[in-house]
Amino acid sequence: MTLLKMFGNFQKGTPEERNVRFGVREHGTGAICNGIALHSPGLLPYCATFFVFTDNMRAAMRISALSGAGVIYVMTHDSVGLGEDGPTHQPIEHLISFRAMPNILMLRPADGNETAGAYKVAVLNRKRPSVLALSRQKLPQLPGTSIEDVEKGGYTISDNSTGNKPDVILIGTGSELEIAAKAADERRKEGKTVRVVSLV
Repeated sequence: MTLLKMFGNFQKGTPEERNVRFGVREHGTGAICNGIALHSPGLLPYCATFFVFTDNMRAAMRISALSGAGVIYVMTHDSVGLGEDGPTHQPIEHLISFRAMPNILMLRPADGNETAGAYKVAVLNRKRPSVLALSRQKLPQLPGTSIEDVEKGGYTISDNSTGNKPDVILIGTGSELEIAAKAADERRKEGKTVRVVSLV
């Protein structure tokens, strides 16, 4: 959800429309969204770019956090599992840097359920910016994921242990949750009890 297809472009002659074409200028994009959020609290600005390009948008995103601007940043092409654009387009350190940034909500959903839940959390989160890191990979819908549980930040998607004492706890986030779920299946075949946790 980055282009509202039922609306045209917001321009001088069409001020009633909803889409703003920023061009390739991430800092300006974030700064404009901050202005919209702070000037008109009833509006819900969001913008999108590749996650790796937050390097160019970081200052504006930090101002969002410091100002309490409820901008939604939709960051695509997350994960090293995305290869066709090469290593210059693979965000490595970006996730941890935004998880460490004060007053910013970093969400990294694993599938369609969690993406819907992440949007819900972001829309309701009006006192600080939200970052949704979305993969471009074709990811499966995982059993046990939940729209509602995303707001917890982390939750169990599967657990075959009894007495709350699994042999192993595997934690995954975003596209790597699928890897954790597959690893759990293998360990369970070996007779182990495994809990899989999604850390959104």
